[in-house]
Amino acid sequence: MMGNNRLQTIDFITMPFRSSIMAKADLSYSGYFHYHQGVELLYIHEGSGTLVLDQQVHTMKPGDLYIFQPFQLHHVKADVGEETPYVRSRIQFEPQVFQRYFEPFEQLMEVYQHLWKGAMQKQVFCLMPQHAPIETLLQYYGTASMLPGHERGRMERFATLLQQLLLAVQGQLQDVLPQPGFAATRSLTHSEAVLQWVEQHYAEPYRLEVLAEELHISKYHLLHTFKRETGSTITDYIQVRRMKEACQLLGSSSLPVADIGTQVGWPVASHFVQRFKKWTGVTPHQYRKRQRRAMAELEVKPDQA
Repeated sequence: MMGNNRLQTIDFITMPFRSSIMAKADLSYSGYFHYHQGVELLYIHEGSGTLVLDQQVHTMKPGDLYIFQPFQLHHVKADVGEETPYVRSRIQFEPQVFQRYFEPFEQLMEVYQHLWKGAMQKQVFCLMPQHAPIETLLQYYGTASMLPGHERGRMERFATLLQQLLLAVQGQLQDVLPQPGFAATRSLTHSEAVLQWVEQHYAEPYRLEVLAEELHISKYHLLHTFKRETGSTITDYIQVRRMKEACQLLGSSSLPVADIGTQVGWPVASHFVQRFKKWTGVTPHQYRKRQRRAMAELEVKPDQA
């Protein structure tokens, strides 16, 4: 990632997966709102903090597994200190490439498709060691990837790890399906109320006084609380949310760049191009061209690693 980019661009063409197993964050670790084009699994080994996902603020703890869908905004704010390390495993992959490894298994394929394209009601899986040997699986994969000759069979080994992790997730999904909408009944925190407000108004001019009035909270308390709970400013989050929508429209539509800028909240085309390049590292035209080329290569060479 470059500079202040909030879009994590991963070269899934030459290598359709990335992993960082049992990685310990340094003391300068600072999270931010971001998103990426693949699926990500995040497992917490040690540490605590908060995670913002889908307009909700979650408390992180060891044993939690989080699943982020393509282009889904999320933010990890870990409490890192000399006596409080933050250790996690991250797995990122291009779901289209690994689909063939799940096709022989009907039920597992349904879970895979749901995590990839479905409207997930559950993306936080707590206390995973009680349900499956997640720690053991990740430790084995991390060790196996270091062995001599590990390049051979890496795709198959990674696919097997994904299958095992999704089997664990499948069990928890079955546990919560009889209780749809349970999370929706709880009261929203102030930060979650802001996130939901932004979801409805991100394309409009942002005025703090309007937001504070609608949420019945002082401007100072609103800014302070959101920063403390998410690690980001409201303005930054609105910028990232606009960029996420712009990226989706650039990759999935033929709308002119200027029209996309207007649709996401930047009606001045030059301003939109400037902001987009600052946050992603490329112009909207370059991003669209790269996305189309990447999808074409995946369709032509789905089996190549």
